[in-house]
Amino acid sequence: MSNPGLSPFGRSQLLRRSPPPTPLPSEQHQQRDPEPPAPTDVAVEIISTPEIHNWMGAIESILSEICTIVADGKMNTEQKLRVTNLCRKVSHGTSHLAVQYQSLKQKTLQAQVTIQHLQGRQDIADSIKEIKKAVEKDRNIGSVSYANVVKKGQDLIRPANFQSLAIYPADRTQSSDDTKTLVQKIISPEELKLRVRGMKKIRNGGVIISADSKGDIEKLKASEKLVSSGLKCEEPSKRRPRIAVIGVPVALTEKEVLDCIFEQNLSEKLTNTSRESFLENIKLSHKSGKKDRPTCNFILEVPASIRKMLITQGRIFINWTSCPVRDFTIVTRCFNCQQFGHAAKFCRETSPTCNLCGETGHAFKECPNKSRPPNCGTCKRFKRKCDHPTGDMNCPARKYAEDNFINSIDYEGA
Repeated sequence: MSNPGLSPFGRSQLLRRSPPPTPLPSEQHQQRDPEPPAPTDVAVEIISTPEIHNWMGAIESILSEICTIVADGKMNTEQKLRVTNLCRKVSHGTSHLAVQYQSLKQKTLQAQVTIQHLQGRQDIADSIKEIKKAVEKDRNIGSVSYANVVKKGQDLIRPANFQSLAIYPADRTQSSDDTKTLVQKIISPEELKLRVRGMKKIRNGGVIISADSKGDIEKLKASEKLVSSGLKCEEPSKRRPRIAVIGVPVALTEKEVLDCIFEQNLSEKLTNTSRESFLENIKLSHKSGKKDRPTCNFILEVPASIRKMLITQGRIFINWTSCPVRDFTIVTRCFNCQQFGHAAKFCRETSPTCNLCGETGHAFKECPNKSRPPNCGTCKRFKRKCDHPTGDMNCPARKYAEDNFINSIDYEGA
């Protein structure tokens, strides 16, 4: 046993690089289609195979020396055999430990690659979430500005081709509800074969009836029951169109802007119209936009013919600026009762309606339901589906109000 080459502990063959352990099915899939490891700042301490060989060689040398000393010493055969067996167990255990380390090292490397791959996917998922939040913020339809609507573009408005008739009571102190009840009592759409689109209340106790054709309106006006009832029929007057001129320099005065609109855009088209005549037929309704900006929006009330020219042109040239122009069809919403068609200063409701939860009795600032999904106060009042914010672009109440507003404007068949 003095010759190390004949040592019973010469099991260096166990230190050959062992094959990787049999991977699981999921690991086999990853091995067939490996993902390149992503760079990482965390260093993994790895003991190389040559270092393990050196350790095992040193251990075997020590064990061989022990065996040599035992063989040359004054120990009986049983004691020598016992020492030899113990050394063999140590060598076998050490070799087995090396094999386990090799396997553990490979699994650690595979786990590191998998973690890096999953971390990359998590980063992508986080980026998508951020993009989604940004998109949802831009679509914050509860506070959409007219400028945001303009960016998306707008087709030429095509109002519904309905005919209307305004009916008023002889006594203007009566309410619109009284007039509506009386009209429905004395007029039978079945008898007159009317195709009525709707009836809505208006000021001075009147109602407006919308029908499919001029013939339906003539049947209503000729009804003997309507004439004998004392109700008065009138052709409803329509509003003039309003347009929004976007990005007008605030440094220009109102007169300078209107002069530029005529001279740079319309003078060659309106050869029979003077500047003075044009200025008499155009009116600044109001301006919009933030006060600290270099530009603002001009909301102009214009004749239908002028509106059509400018909307078809798409842009208005003002001094050195090219400004987009769009139809202005935004309906006023009351921030007290959340209804469309009037401002808060004209609201008759004494109790506010919350624009978040849709309940009456408190405003948004005092809302106790801020953690709940929004409810539209307008749709909730009319017992319609209200699972959307008040003022939502897709709100049925808003669309209904906008359609009514557009149909009340004289576009002259545009």
